[in-house]
Amino acid sequence: MQKIKMIPCPKCGQPMPELRKIKYGYNFCVECSSVDKVVGITTVEGSGDHTWNDIIIMDKKTAHNIAKHEAEVMGRKIPDAVEILDMDKDEAEVSQSIKEKVNNTLEDEVYNVTTQQKEEEEDDDNMRIKGIDY
Repeated sequence: MQKIKMIPCPKCGQPMPELRKIKYGYNFCVECSSVDKVVGITTVEGSGDHTWNDIIIMDKKTAHNIAKHEAEVMGRKIPDAVEILDMDKDEAEVSQSIKEKVNNTLEDEVYNVTTQQKEEEEDDDNMRIKGIDY
C-alpha cells in the first residue's frame, strides 16, 4: 500500500495530501475550498425504442436557475430551492423527514376529499323534494 505524503494546508493548517498541490495545483484543502457542491440532473434522451438515460453535472446555482425557468415556462409554482439529495446525510433522518412530508400531504388530501364529500352530500340533501321518502 502506498503511503500518501501529507502537508499542512496554508489556510487552516490541517493536513492535506501533497499531491493535491503538486499534481492538481490546489493551494488549500477541500475544507477551505469555496467551490459549491455539484448537482447531477438525470435526463432521458431519444424517442421510441431508441432512448437512453444521461446525466448532466452542474453547480447548484445553475440547477436552481434551470428549475426556476422550467417552472415559469410550464406555469407551475417557482421552487424556492432545487430538491437536492445529499448522500452525506444520515439516511434515517432523511427517510423520517420524507415520511413526515408524505403523511402531511396525505392528511391534507384526505381532509380536502372529506370536506368535498360533505359539501356534495349537503348539496344532495338540498336537492331532494320534501315529503318524498327516499
